[in-house]
Amino acid sequence: MEQYKKVLKEKIESGERISSEDAITLFAWDLIELGKLGDLRRKLVFPEELVGFIIDRIINYSNICEAGCAFCAYHAKANRVPSYELSNDEIIEKVNSLKDAGGSQVMLQGGLHPEYRLDKYIDMIRIVRKTFPEVFIHSFSPSELVHISKKEGLDLITLLGTLRDAGLNSMPGASDILVDHVRERVSPKKIKTGEWCEVMDALHHYGMKSSATMTYGMGESYEDRIEHLRVIRDVQDRTGVIRAFIPWSFSPASTQMEDIVPATGIEYLKMVAIGRIFLDNVTYIQAGWLTEGMKLAQIALTMGANDMGGVLMEEVVVKATGIETKTNMDEMITIIRNAGKTPVLRDSQYEVLRKFKIEK
Repeated sequence: MEQYKKVLKEKIESGERISSEDAITLFAWDLIELGKLGDLRRKLVFPEELVGFIIDRIINYSNICEAGCAFCAYHAKANRVPSYELSNDEIIEKVNSLKDAGGSQVMLQGGLHPEYRLDKYIDMIRIVRKTFPEVFIHSFSPSELVHISKKEGLDLITLLGTLRDAGLNSMPGASDILVDHVRERVSPKKIKTGEWCEVMDALHHYGMKSSATMTYGMGESYEDRIEHLRVIRDVQDRTGVIRAFIPWSFSPASTQMEDIVPATGIEYLKMVAIGRIFLDNVTYIQAGWLTEGMKLAQIALTMGANDMGGVLMEEVVVKATGIETKTNMDEMITIIRNAGKTPVLRDSQYEVLRKFKIEK
């Protein structure tokens, strides 16, 4: 066993791709050793000691959703938040606040609305694009896209092309966990793993970009977690559409899965490091400050993560579980500096807009 570990460590240090079987064993490794290897692998794909963040806004245009996922506390049927739908005027008002704050990216997100048709989504995009032509529209999700395609009887390529022509720039790769037997238990009405992959292929068709999240701690096994990473790595090998990987732990409070014991901070940091080691073809790994808190996110920056994601002017889905982590640009800069990194304000394509020097 010690010989195997030695060989695996040498493989990681040399930058060699590791197998799923290799990755599963890493969960048992010492956290500090694993973190150092995660940071080493980060340097191989991103040698600069820069950590970026973006000023963005999530606009949840409705919480009326027919998926009814067991892990969600925000959809209307969860009886935690009253049902609502935003008008286009209300959406524009929120985007205007984003612009006033110096923001550059808007994320229009909702559930699987039982009544919305394609025209509704096109109208949302068009009015934002017309009113704010400079704003980057990083919106909707693979589940929403498949939902619309089935309602309209359109293939994904045609549908995505229509949304792109209306002004959509890219799409978050809201992945939950890409293992179908887990999805059957926690989100049986949402898309399957294969459909998520098909959306990534459709984005690739148009040269559009995405991301890949991971919600872990829902009773899945270590093997399931690595299978999720394998799907992402294979998709990235084939398409190159994934700009960032964003792991976060499941918050069971106020959901149908309240009996689940929350994942620990150590599990989160190991997930960051293992994600970095396994996903050798993904440049950016985000530190999940929203769900994990600023202190853990800061540590994650030394274990393979190299991005802090968005300042997030508005976030309501995670908040519905009782987590109310907030931040601002000044705090973000301080957190990054105190991790020994250089903070940079970036755009949606990870281009540096402004670099903040480390104070002596």
